[in-house]
Amino acid sequence: MQQPRVETDIIGAGEGPQRAVPWSAWVTRLDWVRWWACHMPQSWAQWWTTSGWRQPLQRILWGLEGILYLLLALMLCHALFTTGSHLLSSLWPVVAVVWSHLLPAVLLLVLSALPALLFMASFLLLFCTLLSLVGLLTSMTHPGYAHDLDQ
Repeated sequence: MQQPRVETDIIGAGEGPQRAVPWSAWVTRLDWVRWWACHMPQSWAQWWTTSGWRQPLQRILWGLEGILYLLLALMLCHALFTTGSHLLSSLWPVVAVVWSHLLPAVLLLVLSALPALLFMASFLLLFCTLLSLVGLLTSMTHPGYAHDLDQ
């Protein structure tokens, strides 16, 4: 009868019998990368480690990615434009009727608000002028004002 294999560490303490690991676990771990690196021909390894081939490939992939993003943006714009045009074409009669009733109301609102807007503008202009005069008078009474004018 064969004894189960026991893995031991440096001081000889064992971890007990190891379970059999299916071959699919080998694929999911990184051991296959080390195995492949050991069994790969040396010329392939040198080709893989040189960076001369990576930059052109990376540029090609970046250009392809940019083209794909541009196509995606164009498709989205096309979808939004066609959806919007269908929506507008179906809503156009409603908008025309609403606009024909709203236009006089909006014009009446603007014309009735015009005197209030003019009064407010003139009040703000007068208020700013008064503030400027107060600032000028206070700066003229400051003792350093005459000294500043001499220089």
